[in-house]
Amino acid sequence: MPRGPNSTVKSHLPKNKISLIFHDVALALAIHRSLLSSAFQICNYRIAADQSCQCAEQDYCLSNDYVNNIVAHPYNFDAGDLALYYVSFLRAVSSKISRDTLCLLVKVHGDVVVSFPMYTEALKFAQHEEKMIQTAIRALTLNIYNICDNNVYQFITTPPASIYFSDLVSSLRKQCLQLDALVNSSEDKCTHQRNKDIFLKTDKIVDDLFYFKDMLSVGESRLSRVVTQNLLSLLILPLLLPLLKLGENKGSYNISAVTSLYIVSRLLQVVGGKHLINGVAGLLLYHYMALCQRDAIATNGDIAGSIGDASPLLHSLNDINIKVSDHEAEGEKEININYLLQHLNVQTSSNSHFDGSPKDDNVYIERFGIFAYLFSDNHSISLASLFLLLTLAENKDLEHFPASLLGMSQSQGLMNNCESAFLKVDGSILVGLMPQILKTLLKVLACQPPVSPPMQWHTGWFLRKLLQCQGNKLTDDNIHLFNTSYEQSRECLQKELDGCWFDHIPDTIGHEWGSCKKALELQFHVKDPLFTLELEICQQAIDGNFNSCFAWERMVDAVKVFILHLQLKALIFMGCLLEKPSLESPSDSDLGKTYSRDISSASFGSEVSLGSGIPCRIAFSYAGVRDIYLVALARGISGKLILAEKHPFRSQRGIVIAIAPLAGLSQPRIDEDHPTWLHLQIREFEPNFVKAKGRESKVSTPPADGRWTLGFHSAKACETARLLILEETCKQRSSVESMLAPLLREDYLVNVLDRQGD
Repeated sequence: MPRGPNSTVKSHLPKNKISLIFHDVALALAIHRSLLSSAFQICNYRIAADQSCQCAEQDYCLSNDYVNNIVAHPYNFDAGDLALYYVSFLRAVSSKISRDTLCLLVKVHGDVVVSFPMYTEALKFAQHEEKMIQTAIRALTLNIYNICDNNVYQFITTPPASIYFSDLVSSLRKQCLQLDALVNSSEDKCTHQRNKDIFLKTDKIVDDLFYFKDMLSVGESRLSRVVTQNLLSLLILPLLLPLLKLGENKGSYNISAVTSLYIVSRLLQVVGGKHLINGVAGLLLYHYMALCQRDAIATNGDIAGSIGDASPLLHSLNDINIKVSDHEAEGEKEININYLLQHLNVQTSSNSHFDGSPKDDNVYIERFGIFAYLFSDNHSISLASLFLLLTLAENKDLEHFPASLLGMSQSQGLMNNCESAFLKVDGSILVGLMPQILKTLLKVLACQPPVSPPMQWHTGWFLRKLLQCQGNKLTDDNIHLFNTSYEQSRECLQKELDGCWFDHIPDTIGHEWGSCKKALELQFHVKDPLFTLELEICQQAIDGNFNSCFAWERMVDAVKVFILHLQLKALIFMGCLLEKPSLESPSDSDLGKTYSRDISSASFGSEVSLGSGIPCRIAFSYAGVRDIYLVALARGISGKLILAEKHPFRSQRGIVIAIAPLAGLSQPRIDEDHPTWLHLQIREFEPNFVKAKGRESKVSTPPADGRWTLGFHSAKACETARLLILEETCKQRSSVESMLAPLLREDYLVNVLDRQGD
């Protein structure tokens, strides 16, 4: 029988340091409220600093009811920082108690715990707006859950104390609604602030999910049951019911499909647990399991068979009630989940046997709930639903029967040390739909106008994962679809050779190659389904802006998409991804090496040879009109346009006053009214800035391009300067094209195989 707070201990024990601490707070209560914050602060420090207390000394402190008196006192927390110190005090005490001393903090009637002041008072701060207080309360509850005995667990997991768990799930549900509002906001898409708000909100949701995981990790069955049932009945099942097309029985949350799929996928990833995994599987596969069970009874006379017994999984849903909209009462009512699922089964039942190979695709897909979303016109929903199904299929806690329906052979998946435990199983739903799923993914890559590169990378990740599954290959139609998409990606990259960033294409290929390979090889268990929300709010936009910053983003996107297609082509036809290619620079032996080195190493204020420089004039707002020389030179894949003033003492040398990248010049244009004026548009955007920013590669306020107007002594000299710029730019572009030519050839993979054979 547990001891109450008035239980006695050995009378000869002296008062110790901890007891003096509690006297401090009790004295503050008796004197004045203004001393409480300081008293709690000192108390927290002493508890944390004192490591010498023996168990008997702690018993002495707790048995005198100091803690319960301090905890239960009616404080006024409306102003000041008293709440923070009070909660910190509770947390500090919770860290010092053990299974033996916990009984001194509860009040019992017989063998039943009727009061636990420290726990119940702490829970009043569970939804406090201050993050530090929330964190302290969660630490306190976990401390208590890890040392509870049976009687205390009975108190915690029954009303009114158990309301805490439903309140936690309700708070999580509220955050999910707020997240959905952000995702579906009518404001401009892809704004930096909106993305930031979504990332912050998902971080808060994931933080809550890890708290649920910590509670389940305690390993106490009653605690796990109450947490799991609240998550299923108040959050997961109401989110998934609309995806099963139950008519009016859609729950009351009205969260969009893509947000619902993200939340459930993330919850299964973070929290997991056998009951949650199989509860979700039972809901999504209910009709399939019911059909299989019916067919097994009709065929074998019982429910046993090679595919296993679905009854335990179906019966596990009997205890779960959910709230759904009641239009007649204009409110909500509780309905047993099995009632709703039986209603779904009546709607979609058929006299035909389930064989995993639909004769009429449209009817089949419509009948089977979430599988309709695999083929949604909304690519985000399509990828999100596939991610959720794979999350279930790959989970080791999934029962054998639903695992066989989804296509995972647990015995093989657990025995083989392979990356994907998702293996081909005859009769599974996903195996039956696999050609259509692969075709849907390839359509995402080939659609016009093209979807954003991030969406294509994520689509490529799915393709790689599914193609690695045992026996999955592309049909001839799907190969043709992929080849079409590959040609589109190659043409887009070739167009960028005429853009103002062609000189950066080789470096960008080297930079993005590793990123693409890493993204494709990302392990399933660490892939965050947040990408489905990012894809939903950031669809590809067609922008006619010719600013060099937007041109840079377009070039990088073209490189990303081409690398993805090249890697997928290698995966399809070679069965593996490619290592980073070595792009060889063309020889520059035909150039004047001394002169070209002089120009290529030029910097502001340095000396350069004027060589074939063309004299001209330029007007600076801060320095007036100056006589200068225009020098343009390409060396290999680099090229510069230099403006230099003649050296005062060396007639064939000049001092550099301005430099521009040769490739970054838009078409040099002679002024129509002044044929001796040459207009140049100079790219001012610095790509290294984007690389340093990492994930946020889109620049919200790009710098404006520079503009130079050069004046020449005659129209002929002006035309000569224009042609010189075009000629040197053409040389530089030819060098880049020569470097990329092997990569862009149709036989690139054949050459790779030949080199590997050598």
